Amino acid sequence: MLNKNQKKVLIVILILVHIIAIIGFVNCYNNLKKLRLMLEEKKMTPTSLEEVAEPFKPGEIGEPKEDEEPVVNLPQNISNTIGTIKEIKSDKLIILGNGSNFSDQKPREITLIVIDITSIYDGQKSYKGSEGLKYLKVGDSVSIQAPENIRGKTQFIVDTINKI
Repeated sequence: MLNKNQKKVLIVILILVHIIAIIGFVNCYNNLKKLRLMLEEKKMTPTSLEEVAEPFKPGEIGEPKEDEEPVVNLPQNISNTIGTIKEIKSDKLIILGNGSNFSDQKPREITLIVIDITSIYDGQKSYKGSEGLKYLKVGDSVSIQAPENIRGKTQFIVDTINKI
């Protein structure tokens, strides 16, 4: 059995534990409210969602019409293809793509936009940006990698161009 003083100490300890628990629950609840408000503030508007998603939307070229079956079922996101160089411009490369980024698989002219961070490999060396275009020539076969979805698109920025 506990004496009178021990009972008082035990009651005080239990009251303190309850107060600490209540304070903890209140803090947790307030933090959850703050987190919820922060998440609501950071939600994107529909227009900003469209802007972010645009590079990853597939194009419409070579896609089957509503009543048509695709020649081949492609993944929704494609970021690479191959082709043969038809024309070299100061900041662009026009290739005849092999059709691998089109649902109908038809070869098409593709305009590759070269920017400062584009890497161009001529088989031996690597060059950055349009500087590397002078090491390529009409008729060369190239493989390309893009930072966006190139499915159904005939013009896009490229990350990497490899002479093959």
